[in-house]
Amino acid sequence: MKKKQDIRDIFFDNIKSIFLKNKNFYICTNDADVFSLNKIKQKKRFINVGVAEQNLINISAGLASQKKIPLIFGFCTFLTFRCYEQIKFNISSHNLNCKIVGIGPGFSFPYDGPTHHGIQDLYLMYLIPEMEVINISDNNLADKISKNILKINGPVYIRLDKGVSNFNEKVSYNLKKGFEYTCLKKGNKKLILSTGTIIKTANEVSKHSKECDVINFFRYKNFDRALLKKIFKKYKKIIVFDENTYNGGISPIVNDMIININFRGKIKYLTLPDKQIFLYDTNRTKLLEKFKLDFYNLHKLVKGF
Repeated sequence: MKKKQDIRDIFFDNIKSIFLKNKNFYICTNDADVFSLNKIKQKKRFINVGVAEQNLINISAGLASQKKIPLIFGFCTFLTFRCYEQIKFNISSHNLNCKIVGIGPGFSFPYDGPTHHGIQDLYLMYLIPEMEVINISDNNLADKISKNILKINGPVYIRLDKGVSNFNEKVSYNLKKGFEYTCLKKGNKKLILSTGTIIKTANEVSKHSKECDVINFFRYKNFDRALLKKIFKKYKKIIVFDENTYNGGISPIVNDMIININFRGKIKYLTLPDKQIFLYDTNRTKLLEKFKLDFYNLHKLVKGF
C-alpha cells in the first residue's frame, strides 16, 4: 500500500487481485471508471451494463443466486436511491452475497452538485434489515476492508471516498469490533463520534484540545454493541460529527443506542442539515466550512460544550 495512493486505487487494487484469483468473483458497474481496473475490463467476468443502474442490480442478483460473488460499483447516490427497490427485494430479501461499493460519499465530488452529494445514502441503506453498511475513513481501512471482503457474508454496502486519506496508517482496524476508539487522556468526559474521512478533523481537534476522545464508527450492523455502549457510559458529553444529513447519517443509529442505555449526559450534533443541498464548489473544504463541518467550528463546540 503506497502512502500517497488514492483511496479508490488501494481498494480496487485488492479487488482486482481477488478477481484474478477467484473465478466465482464478478465485477459489475454502471459505466463508472476506476483506474485500477482498466486492465481487466475486457474479461468476461467484468460486466459493464452502461447507465442502467436498476439492470445492474438485477444482473448482479442473478449472478449471486447462482453462487457467484458480484461486486457492484458506481456513484453512491445512483446505486442507492435509483435502485432502492431492486436492492431491497432482489438482493436483500434473498440475503444474496452481493458487495455494493458506493463511490463519492459526502461532498467527495463538490463540483457535480446535488445529484452527486452522498449525504443521505448511509441511513437509507441501513434501513434494509439484511444490509450491512460500512463507511471507509482512510487508506488503511480501505486496504483492510477490500482484502477481507469475502469474509463479510451476505449483502453489504461500502461507502468509498476519493483522494489520499492516510492519516490512520498505523491503526490496526478490527472489523468485528466495527469502530476504532482513541482515548487521548484518562478522565476525559467529552467524546467525538464520527465516521468517514471527516474523522481526520475530529482527530486533529482531539489532539489540539486534549479534552475529548474520538470514536471512528465505520460498521453499523455487526459491531460490538456491548463494548460501544460501555464506552458511552464513561462520558458526560457526546458530539456526533458527520458529513451526512442529521437523518441520513449515523445520528439515528447513535440515538437508538443512547436511548437503550438510558444515557444521562448531553449530546450535540454537528452534521449537515436535513435538506437537499443545491450548492456546487470546486473545493470540498469550502462546502464543509459553509456548513461548519471544519476544525474551527468543531473545536469551538468542544470548548464550549
